Amino acid sequence: MHGESSSFGDWLRRQREMREISLRDIADRTKISLRYLENMEADRFDLLPAPIFAKGFLREYARYVGLSPDDVVNHYLSVHHPEELETAIKDDTKVRTRPKPLDPGQPPVRRNWSYGLLLALVGLILLILVGLAAWFADRRHDQPSGSRQAPPIIATPPAPAPKPATLAAATPQPSAPLQVTLNFNQDCWVEAVIDGKNNFAELRVQGEALQLEAEKSIVLKLGNAGGVEAQVNGYPLDLGKTQGDVVRNLLIDLNTVQALKAKKETR
Repeated sequence: MHGESSSFGDWLRRQREMREISLRDIADRTKISLRYLENMEADRFDLLPAPIFAKGFLREYARYVGLSPDDVVNHYLSVHHPEELETAIKDDTKVRTRPKPLDPGQPPVRRNWSYGLLLALVGLILLILVGLAAWFADRRHDQPSGSRQAPPIIATPPAPAPKPATLAAATPQPSAPLQVTLNFNQDCWVEAVIDGKNNFAELRVQGEALQLEAEKSIVLKLGNAGGVEAQVNGYPLDLGKTQGDVVRNLLIDLNTVQALKAKKETR
């Protein structure tokens, strides 16, 4: 995993492409902005919001791709911050206790034969696992792309037609009791507390969209509320702010949904 500083991002990209994973897949599952992922693979860690974000983003990237988070972070530090890695190694060495010196008059202790047998078994198991992994990789590589079976399509029963009197007022039902959709017309920092326990913080750029789901409540902080269009369960939510305005502790709950629904029905 060791290489020159200019090749760390290329190494990340190669590991991802070997597993046939797209950057969009990683962004959707880890909630890391697509632009930050592209910057990491281009070795532009200086464009991240803060240096501390690099380790966290790399750990999430590694977990999703199937790499060791610790190995990826250590590789990054060895290339971009070797002094920090050297300090960590020195600190780790200090806490290790030194082995007790042997008594010159005491004969050396022979290792138990079972310990050697255990090591041999572990090595054999590792060789078998590596061989199986290589065999599956070769089969997947040799299989034509057209012969791969597409996932089965499950036919869903047709939905009943709405009554003519309520067709115009019908609103798509969200997949959760509370669903907030944010469309960004400008760059905006977003912080969210979902149901009082799940925290979310990220910089969103112009043209992106963000969907949050909760059972009871969502508390938002928007760094540029004038550049955001918000909807709650499909109903538009007027933030009433201009460009650069900051919104803090904006509570959106089931009462908000009822109020927006009633407002639409009275029109």
